[in-house]
Amino acid sequence: MNAKKFSDAISELDTKYIDEALHYKKKAKKTVWEKGRTMAACLAVMFFIGICVLTSYFDQQDLTSPDNPTITPSDHSTIALSDNSTNVIARYIDEAPATSTNMDLQLLTEEEVFSTSDMAIFKGIVLEIRNIELDFSGVKEYRAIAQIEVKEVLQGPCKVGETVSVLLPCPISEDIWVEDTDVISSMKAGMTGIFMPVLYNDENSIWKQNHACLVKKDIAEYGFLDGVQYAFLETENGLVFSRGTYESIADVTTLNKVEEYIQTMLQRS
Repeated sequence: MNAKKFSDAISELDTKYIDEALHYKKKAKKTVWEKGRTMAACLAVMFFIGICVLTSYFDQQDLTSPDNPTITPSDHSTIALSDNSTNVIARYIDEAPATSTNMDLQLLTEEEVFSTSDMAIFKGIVLEIRNIELDFSGVKEYRAIAQIEVKEVLQGPCKVGETVSVLLPCPISEDIWVEDTDVISSMKAGMTGIFMPVLYNDENSIWKQNHACLVKKDIAEYGFLDGVQYAFLETENGLVFSRGTYESIADVTTLNKVEEYIQTMLQRS
């Protein structure tokens, strides 16, 4: 029980009654009025103690739990957006609906990939992935946000040791398959990889749909342009990346070899 609340509650009682309750001694002769007054003082003390206990208990409860219907979990899952994002609601969700969405993948050459504007390249570890729902005035899209700890910087403004947020082009779940996101769909917390997302700014992060607008940098610092060509992942089944895009290293099996290749490509550009 909160000591301050208990003290405040006790202070509201008449000290005379508290004294009578705490120093009550049975006397041989006592009138009915005196007995009643002493009993009332005892009940008052117990009543206020009970109120303090209940208040402290409810203060400590999680109001967003399923057992409390007055506040729904979505109240805490909603992502705060800037005024530049209009008619759109972003929220974290546990599971996205099973869906297959064509991401209109445009296969690039190796040179085209490395000429992408505002692209950061870093080696890191995926710390966490959370699925999100984006509600564009009733039209819902599903994505995920990954938190990645940077271990080595090959290009871009990020720094070793910091954790960056990256918007993924699909939700992540064993029960969900999204077309043309084969590499990113393999991403899981704990994985090491080399990641090549773009850094969001006022120009490249605008997403307009159904008379609504989301500024993607409101929800993540970086984002992948597609789900295939901008990541190299160490998985339980070996190295996963777009071997069709990176034909010159299609047979490599380690991130170290990928890193050597990227360094070579950056020197050319």
